[in-house]
Amino acid sequence: MIEKMITKSGRMLKENGEYVNIADLAGESLGMKGFEFISDTEEHVAPEGMVYIALQVVNDAAIASYETEPAELIVGNTFTGELLPTGDVTYGRFKKITLSRGKIKAYLGV
Repeated sequence: MIEKMITKSGRMLKENGEYVNIADLAGESLGMKGFEFISDTEEHVAPEGMVYIALQVVNDAAIASYETEPAELIVGNTFTGELLPTGDVTYGRFKKITLSRGKIKAYLGV
C-alpha cells in the first residue's frame, strides 16, 4: 500500500518505508516484466510475487481453468470454455492459467 507521494520527485513512500518510482509502478502494471508464451494444456503458474496481468490470444484459444489473486477477484460470470478469438486481450490478476486449446501471451506484472 502506498502511504504518501513525495512532492515533485516521482517517488512514493510505501507503508513498509520503501520508496518506489511511479513510472516503474506504471510499467510493471503494463507488462514491463515480460510475458510467458503458453501453447500447451499444462497448468502455468506466475512466478512468486507476480501475476499474469493480461492474456493476449495469439491463436484462437479457450481457457480450461484459472485462478485469480486475490481469489475473490472473480465476480459474475467466468470465461472458462469460451472461445477467445485471435487478438483478444483479457485483463486481470491471474495467478494460474490452463488452456484447453490455442496459444496466448500471458504478460507478467506485480
